[in-house]
Amino acid sequence: MADRDQAASDADQRVSDRDQVIADRELEANPSADSAGLRAHEQAKAGRGEGTMARMATTAVRAQVAAERHEQAWRRDEMARHRDEVAAARDREAEEVDRAAEGMAGQLGKDSPAAKVAAVARASAAAARTRAAEDRQRAARDREEAARDRREAANDRELLMAEIERSQMDESTGAYGRRIGEMLLRHELERAQGMSRTLAIGVIRFEKISPAEQRQDDSEDDAALVALARDLFLALWGRLRPFDPIVRWSESKFVCALAEVDPEEARRWLLDACAEIAERHPEDTTSIGVASSLGEDDDTLEGLVEQAGEQTIS
Repeated sequence: MADRDQAASDADQRVSDRDQVIADRELEANPSADSAGLRAHEQAKAGRGEGTMARMATTAVRAQVAAERHEQAWRRDEMARHRDEVAAARDREAEEVDRAAEGMAGQLGKDSPAAKVAAVARASAAAARTRAAEDRQRAARDREEAARDRREAANDRELLMAEIERSQMDESTGAYGRRIGEMLLRHELERAQGMSRTLAIGVIRFEKISPAEQRQDDSEDDAALVALARDLFLALWGRLRPFDPIVRWSESKFVCALAEVDPEEARRWLLDACAEIAERHPEDTTSIGVASSLGEDDDTLEGLVEQAGEQTIS
């Protein structure tokens, strides 16, 4: 049920994001909207932001549940260990009582009052062994439940990470979304600066161009742009290395980071991807730009992206 709720929450978030994009476009198309319209737009935007925060809180709760399950498994293991120790102590006590009872019976005879006391002691020792066996059984059950809790916690963590990753990916292409993508790109830049190594930042722009007589409606244009973006991402993904992050920076732009690659080689890789797209989408345009950081601390991600965008090559 938690997984279904999370999936529904993600679907709601995607719809909310699309609604926000549409609202922003309408506002841009009608900049002369009155104050009431502007207030309605801002209220809707704030409401969607609250929904996003609520979904993020749900994700955090799921992470907390996974952590609690792991802690519960640890506690059950500790309980099982304690039960084993109690069972072992009872066994030792029963053995000592048995030895004492046997010694008393041998010294005083089987019919003596002491022998009867020894018989009672042996019965008590047998009962202690029974309780020890029950303790071991409970300990075994505790360990089984602890193992189950660990499996469920591991599954929760895997599902959580998958949901987080999916929620941060660009749905139409498979690239990283802007929010998590910026974090990854900054991490790559900080790592390059910390190790005094080269980092190439590539900007890839794309545009869907179709003759006016071929245009039917905006939905067809949007679908064609999505297809172009998806094919371009796949071409980049095929040319770059698996660990090079590719980020959907905007509707018509990808940004990628190539560690320890000189600018000329980075341009060749990106141009190869664009050449593949030119064959598949000859009516569309793509352009690339590359900026390089040599590990200098004053380089910023925003500056490198802007610099790469100014050096575009079609």
